[in-house]
Formats: sequence, C-alpha cells, structure tokens
Amino acid sequence: MILELYMKNCALIDELRISLEKGLNILTGETGSGKSIIIDALGLCLGNKYDKSFLRRGTEKGVVEAVFYSEGDRLKSVLDENEIEYDDGNIVITRIIYRDGKSTARVNGRTIRLSLLKEIASLLVDVHGQHSNQAIFRPETHLRFVDMSGDVEKEKSEYTDVYKKYTEVRRELLKLDDNKDEMEIQREIDLLKFQINEIEAASLKEGEYDELVAKRDIFRNSEKIYNSLSAAYGVLHEGDINTIDLAGRAVAEISSVSQYSEKISSIYERAERIMYELQDISSEIRNCREETEFEPYELEQLETRVDEINNLRRKYGNTEKDIFLYYDRISERLSEILNRDEKREELKGKLQEIESVLEKKAEALTEKRKTAAENLENELIKELNSLDMKNVTMKTVFERKQYSNDGADNVEFMISFNLGEELKPISKVASGGEISRFMLAFKSIIADADDIETLVFDEIDTGISGIAAQNVGEKLSDIADKKQIICITHLPQIAANADSHYLIEKRNDEQRTYTTIEKLDEPDRINEIARLISGKNITDTTIIHAREIIQLTSNRREC
Repeated sequence: MILELYMKNCALIDELRISLEKGLNILTGETGSGKSIIIDALGLCLGNKYDKSFLRRGTEKGVVEAVFYSEGDRLKSVLDENEIEYDDGNIVITRIIYRDGKSTARVNGRTIRLSLLKEIASLLVDVHGQHSNQAIFRPETHLRFVDMSGDVEKEKSEYTDVYKKYTEVRRELLKLDDNKDEMEIQREIDLLKFQINEIEAASLKEGEYDELVAKRDIFRNSEKIYNSLSAAYGVLHEGDINTIDLAGRAVAEISSVSQYSEKISSIYERAERIMYELQDISSEIRNCREETEFEPYELEQLETRVDEINNLRRKYGNTEKDIFLYYDRISERLSEILNRDEKREELKGKLQEIESVLEKKAEALTEKRKTAAENLENELIKELNSLDMKNVTMKTVFERKQYSNDGADNVEFMISFNLGEELKPISKVASGGEISRFMLAFKSIIADADDIETLVFDEIDTGISGIAAQNVGEKLSDIADKKQIICITHLPQIAANADSHYLIEKRNDEQRTYTTIEKLDEPDRINEIARLISGKNITDTTIIHAREIIQLTSNRREC
C-alpha cells in the first residue's frame, strides 16, 4: 500500500506531502483544483513518461516520491534479482524531474532504468482511468485474469511439469541438429580427437606441475646450493678442528662435573642434545649435497616437461584439475557427435511421447480455463449491471498457440458496452469511465487472488449518478476491506464511503496560484459532501442530507 506521496515543484504544487491510509481514500475538489496533478505525480513514480510542462513554472528541478509498504513475493523476487535493498517491506520510489525534460528514477536510493521502475511499480499499484496504461488493454494479460478468477492451479502445475521435460528434450535435440553440415561436423570431430590425444599422451598427474617447477628451481641453482652445503658440512665435520669435535669436547668436560650441581647437569643435557642434533644436521647436509649432483640432461628433461604442461595449461586450463575437467567435457561431446544419429532418434521418440502427454495436459488446462472464463463473464456482467452498465455483453475468445510455459492458449476479452453493437476488443470500445467500472467489477471478483495491494480509480463516476453511483461506492467500499483504494470522484454517493477523505483546493496568494490538499475531519467532511450535493449553495437541508448519506453508508458497512 501507499503510505505517503511527496511532491515538490509539480505544476501548481510548490511542496506537498500526503499521508494515505488503509481502506478507501477519497479525493474530491472543484474541477481544475489539481486532482489530476496528484494522479500524474503518482504516475511518474510508477514509470510514466515525463512531460516537462509538469514542472512548476520558474523552477529547474522537481521531485515526486512515493513510500510503499509491501511484502509481496513477486516484488521481493524482482528486487532481489536486481540487487535492490529491501528492508522490512518498505519501498521508496523517487523520480527527479528537470527543466530540460530529462528525469531520473530511484528505488530505495538505487538509480534504475525506467523499464525496471515500471516492472516494480506494476507489482505495487493498479491505476485505472482515462489516461492510464491499463493491463486490461493488453490481450496478453487476459489469460492471467482468467487464471486468477478460476481454480486452474492443479491443471497448470501438471502442464508446467511436463512442459519443462518437453523443453529439456527439445533443447537436447536442437543441440544435435545445430545446422552444421558434414564438413563442419568432421572438423569438430578431428579437433576433439586431437585434443583428447594430446591430453592423453601427456600422461598428466595431479600436482605434477608444482613438483616439477620446484625441482627445476633447485637444478637451476644447483652449483650455488652444492657449494654452500659443502662449506657448511666442512665447518661442522671436516678438518683437524671442526664444530662436531669441539661440541663433543665441550660435552665431555661438562659431563665430568655434572654430578655436582643440578644446574650444571641441566646444561650438560642441553649441550648433549645440541651435539647429537649437529651430528644429524651434518648427515642431512651431506645427503642433500649428494642429491644436488645431477647430469645436465636432467635439467633439459625437466624444462621440456614443464613446457609440455604449460602448453596444455594455455589451451585447456590453469591447473591439472581444470585440464581433466576439460578432457571429460570434450570426451562426452565427441561421444555425443559420434552417436548423434542414434541419440537423435532416441530423443525424437522421447519427445513424441512427452508431447502426447503435454497435449493432454494442455487440453485439460484449456477446458478448465474455458469454464473459468465463462464463470468470469457471467460474474462480470452481473457486477457491471449493478454498476449501471445494463447492456454489456462479453465473450472470451480462445485461440490455439504454440506450447509455452503458460499453456497453449491465447485469450482476449471481446465486449460490447452498448445494445446492438458487435463484440470488439475491449481497448477499441471502452471509455475511461467504462474501463474503470469494468476493472472495479473485475477486482471485486478476484480481490483475494490478486496480490497487488493498491488500486487507483480516476473518472470512475463518468456517466453515472443516482443508484448506479451508490452501487459503485458500495463496491469500492467492499474491495477496500481487502485492498487500499485511492479514488477521485465528484459524486457524494461515492465520497460518502470514504475511510479517509481528502480535499484538494486551488488557492491564490498575491503572487501566484497553488494547490493544497488536506485530510478532512468529520465536520469538514460533511461540508464537502454537502458541496458535492448542491454546489456552492450549501444550506441546512444539504448539510442534513450529507449527514444522512454518511450515516446510511456507515450503517451498511456495519451490517
């Protein structure tokens, strides 16, 4: 639902903030007071095209901002996909407009494309009026309306499960029939065989490359290593006086007096351990020096092997594991190509079996949809009759289409609003007021199934009065028990149903004209209903009548 709408430098509005409520929000005001500005401002937040004439004269920049609260799963999914932060259900949509006709859009502070804004906004608000871009005009949405109105989930789910298998097999088949001629296929076979043979011939082992590089580094520095180790060994163990002998003499001397003192005994033990450690180190140095000796051809072999593996790494992967994975992939592809004729026939047979099942599921879904569409037609005509649209006839036209993820049906509503006229697409025959009432009737039928939380109705009272207007008001009130509704009206029968009533007025100061909006308390609301009844000539009688209309409306809702 919309929590707040903020406008700055928009048409006749200097700066304005509206806090909206749950239930039915009614907006009234004199013709030309600026009611359309509110709807246009909201439209900008919903992704509508910006006309620079909407910017307040004499300003360079304007702002429209709407604060929403929604926990819809579809909305969360779209926000997550586009990495837009979404905290505690709050959505802030900001549209900044400029004098040069450009604008920027943000959602929760993130600048986004207008197309994405429209997608997000379509999950938050439905706007119905003469100038709004309504879903009902688009035949591709009629199928969704039929599905929402009927119990088709079981058939749709069964169809979708089979359709997924169908598309998987088709994808595999298309992969085999990828329009390559025999020459191209043979070239691919030759390339795959060459790559497989090259990898196999290398007899690569996991971890081999790192071991070879380490060994090569030792061989490349072997002379330096050998000399340093020899010098170290000489200091420790060679010559008339060497470190090992000196350490031994020191240990012997300490040993001869170790029994006289615990401290000396401790020193003796440590010195003895060091002596033995030096002997071990000396042996290891000697062994390591001997291992460093090699023939020149050994380094050449190492270099050749490292180059061979580097060649594989450049072509097939950075590590031995990557190369093995690539090998498995191309081996599988080669097998697939060599056995493609057999595989193709197998897939064709499988596709035929699945398609037979899919056809039955699609037919079952179509039949369920036709039943749902017929019920929807009857319900809509009944609802429209109550809204003073007595001569409506309607037919849902089904046409077969290719299998898709939503079935095999194209659906379009054909309608006539006047007696004797032929059925035509709804976009060809309906006025703004008729479309608004049509959508009001439709929303009253599918209010529980539709997860869009806010409905906006503009010009819903066009061409109606009396009992029809009362019925429209009651219908809005009923839907408002489940949805937030924002409705602009000129009729007291509709305005009397408001949960929250706002008055839009045009005022003048010494310099310019501006528009204001305020939420009415009970006395002011009675006065505004009286104005809607009798115009500017408000009398005691019209005040009494206004109170009576409000009371009757309140009594009906309590019942």
